Amino acid sequence: MHLWEVEKNVISRDLKGKYVLLYGKPKSGKTTAACSFPDAVLLAFEKGYNAIGNVYPFDINKWSDFKMALRDLEDTRAKERFKTVIIDTVSICWEMCERFICQQNGVQKISDVSWGAGYTACKKEFETSIRKITQLGYGVVLIAHSASRVEKTADGSDIEIISPDLPKRASEVCNGIVDIIGYIGNEWVNGERKRWLYTRETPTLFAGSRFKYMPDKIPFGYDELVNAIADAIEMAEKRDGVTVVDTITTKSETHLNFNDVRTKAQELWMKLVGTGDTANPEMANTILKKIEMTMGRRMKLSEFTEDQVDLLNLVVMDMEELEKTQG
Repeated sequence: MHLWEVEKNVISRDLKGKYVLLYGKPKSGKTTAACSFPDAVLLAFEKGYNAIGNVYPFDINKWSDFKMALRDLEDTRAKERFKTVIIDTVSICWEMCERFICQQNGVQKISDVSWGAGYTACKKEFETSIRKITQLGYGVVLIAHSASRVEKTADGSDIEIISPDLPKRASEVCNGIVDIIGYIGNEWVNGERKRWLYTRETPTLFAGSRFKYMPDKIPFGYDELVNAIADAIEMAEKRDGVTVVDTITTKSETHLNFNDVRTKAQELWMKLVGTGDTANPEMANTILKKIEMTMGRRMKLSEFTEDQVDLLNLVVMDMEELEKTQG
């Protein structure tokens, strides 16, 4: 896609393609609510689904299981069956990612990797994996437990702050991805417990929403969340003039085939440069300069690796432009 092909963003009323982080105390109904999302598959990093019916769990015992699940999510058979991916819980997901990076580096603790490189690699691996799910067009529900800490206020008094129980780097990744961070809490009215989903930050609670007109809190439940989002979107349509549709067909990330791109590059090189006595050294030098501009160093087409396929494709596009000028 080129810049001139970009279309105006629209907001959908349904929950497909929405990204939500739900957190609360154990047994607060987080997993049950998440499993009510449309056509959901549960990537179970812990077995919190034993009492939940009509759920499709996929147990994750190690990071390679998660990587396999990500690969399966690319398949059209998974895309036809599921619309939402649940990660339960995010903290264990992060822990498995840390162990994976430790195994890669032959260490016992992530801090044993020199110069903090382990933490950087872990955050990159974690973020790339979570974002891949969104790029494939699925909705995402992240589940976390709650944690509380006590801080001092300006007047010296103590204040208890509730937030998701996540390491700082995992929290940064999740906060950057999700549309809603919702805390599941209880209020007692006349001796009766009522559960609420809090969607706005307060001095004592971490929460938030990208939906401008989302209420500060709503009765906790899947239907209530759907209705609250729909109302917030309708309000944005009326007050701000945003374009609203019933549903969005998400465009999945385009995956380039390395062998195809490499073959195309080789064919263009032969057309533009040639071989032997008929070779065009000036054109060869021009292409090598194009490669240097893309890669930041001088290198041959044969030196590109599979994980550089996107960069090789940019070089192919440059070569196609050169071919047009030659025609």
